[in-house]
Amino acid sequence: MQAPRKAFVLYPQSNHQVKEYFVKSGRLAGALCVSLLAMAAHAAPPVPSAQKASTLQFVPFEAVVKFKGGTVHRMAAGESLQSVSTPLRLGLVKADASTRTASSDPTAATLALVRQLRARSDVEYAHPNYLFQLSATANDPLYPQQWHYPPIQLPQAWDITMGSANVRIGVLDTGRTTHPDLASKWHAEEYNAAAPGTSAMDTANWRHGTHVASIAGGATNNGVGTAGVCRNCKLVNIKVASANGQLSMTSVIRGIDWAISKNVQVLNMSFESQQPCSSTNATAVREAVARAIANGVNVVAAAGNQASPVTNTTPATCAGVVSVAATAPGNVLAPYSNYGSVTLAAPGGGGVHQPPYSGYGMGVGCPDDPGSSFYPYSEGVLAAWTTTPASGNAHCYRYLSGTSMSAPHVAGAIGLMLSVNPTLRPAQVKQLLTGSASPLPACNGQCGAGLLNVAAAVSNARNVSTGPCGAGMTRSCVIDAIGQYRRSDGSLVESVLAYGQLWTFDQYGQATGPARDLRSRPHYASGPCAYAPTGADCVIDSATTLDYPGFGAMDSVTAYGRYWNFDGVGNGLAGNGSSLRSVPRYANGPCAYAAANVDCRLDTRVLIDAPQWGGLVESISAYGRFWNFDAAGNPLAGSGSDVRTVARYANGPCAYAAAGSPCRFDSRELQLVPGQGIIETITAYGRYFVWDEFGNPMPGNGQALASVARFR
Repeated sequence: MQAPRKAFVLYPQSNHQVKEYFVKSGRLAGALCVSLLAMAAHAAPPVPSAQKASTLQFVPFEAVVKFKGGTVHRMAAGESLQSVSTPLRLGLVKADASTRTASSDPTAATLALVRQLRARSDVEYAHPNYLFQLSATANDPLYPQQWHYPPIQLPQAWDITMGSANVRIGVLDTGRTTHPDLASKWHAEEYNAAAPGTSAMDTANWRHGTHVASIAGGATNNGVGTAGVCRNCKLVNIKVASANGQLSMTSVIRGIDWAISKNVQVLNMSFESQQPCSSTNATAVREAVARAIANGVNVVAAAGNQASPVTNTTPATCAGVVSVAATAPGNVLAPYSNYGSVTLAAPGGGGVHQPPYSGYGMGVGCPDDPGSSFYPYSEGVLAAWTTTPASGNAHCYRYLSGTSMSAPHVAGAIGLMLSVNPTLRPAQVKQLLTGSASPLPACNGQCGAGLLNVAAAVSNARNVSTGPCGAGMTRSCVIDAIGQYRRSDGSLVESVLAYGQLWTFDQYGQATGPARDLRSRPHYASGPCAYAPTGADCVIDSATTLDYPGFGAMDSVTAYGRYWNFDGVGNGLAGNGSSLRSVPRYANGPCAYAAANVDCRLDTRVLIDAPQWGGLVESISAYGRFWNFDAAGNPLAGSGSDVRTVARYANGPCAYAAAGSPCRFDSRELQLVPGQGIIETITAYGRYFVWDEFGNPMPGNGQALASVARFR
């Protein structure tokens, strides 16, 4: 393959020389579309934006204003404004009739009025005349009997969101019935993990799954029965109980893995085994839960009903799980609930009565059904119920008590949180839940962080950083690699690797889901991540993607002194896992600068197929130097030079390097944008740099990574 001509890829030539080459070759520089650029952050406007204002309600053409001084000021004639005086220097200012008549956008006109008032020297403050509204409640006739929602601030959370149909809550339980208050809530896909390939309907006597699902996300505001926590979320039925009611470990594991494959974001597991998750007997479940969390799934588990420390309960004690104790009316620990090192508590119902009545409450609208074990107690959680086949599978409602009931309150709350911020990672969700919980002094420290506070959790979730820089917490933001892959339809997929996780963004810079642990990708787990120290992040030094004619998509990574190449479906190619030093061009190039007996590490590596450069080019930076190779692996002009010899680098990232130390790049990408040329992006020293194909800096060049919206 012919070597590329005078391309600017890390060549130590001036911008003038690069420009001259591209002009002569007929290539024109184009502005990069906004979707590929990290735009600079702007200060918040002094009044609500029109977009935000659309979510707020206020009286159009009116503003509340407080004047300075001791008297109420009148608006001057000719300002097209009038004031309605009140004591305490307050005024209700209205736009005049002509302004109201002429305006086609009342929201914009109102905000303009506020800005005009704020500009006056005699105004202390001004804002729209906002409208208040009652906290959202449900019109379901049994909602007033759902005592368990006000204590967790659920009505206030509904003022923020009622959930999104894009959020899927998986219910690993006994299956579903045809209960009408849940009929519209089930996702079309379901799975019988106990007997794959057969119906996932609940045909047994104990309709536990129906009750649990009704709490997490039962239909609400439909004038029927009870209300669910996340009324607009979709429920995914994953039956893990056999026909005789047994929940085997293999069924649970199959159910978890199926949920991962279907992009379920929340899993509710209202069951337990009385052994710690650390036990060798629970290894398979522990690994399945870890797979789910690594894939961005939030796992919620009941703490158990043995009235003992939770430490001997699985899956509640598995790492990363949100474990939920139960509270009784009065916000006290329920007498049956396990306690101790749980995540938090949620209503589960009260009253442990004499055996065999424990937790079994009365039915509402149910026929007599001995198989349902109805008893005349109403301290439990009220939700949907279906009676046994012997009584005709009657649909009704009932009270039940148990940590099985407390867990779906939290699963539904997580659904609401993901509805306002779908890119939250499981660790962030767990942190938000604990940080927003209401204290429960009566629990004496045995209820984890306290009582679930849905409103606070949802409110706090809206503004949490979910990008790579957020994952860095207090560390400076370091991105290991950026890969940009263009699909056949021209749309862009950007992959960002940092802190052992993978983020993916679409062509508009929007995250396509939460970050996933690199170990959740099987070819990474068995490849580079197998060399990561136990308990440490899997760190990729460089990653590059390429759609090469005649081969297709390829993912190529280096880490721990080795290299791996994978095809578009993750199959490894020949030589995977070999030392970088076994490749002659690396041994004679970057690896020659590595200390003896130390892994050879590449800072960045890019593959790009650029016709204007003659075809395939491999570009590498390491040890403060750069190398370029053609398709045959031959070094190109300038290879081995210090990156500071390139003007745009010397004036860009290298200006932030410590004096006397090599200039190092964290990530680098070259993207051939159809009709716009080649765009180069680099991250280094906590900053983001971008140049057009002539080496000219583009908007956002040099800004802090934490100020780039998708990286926050």
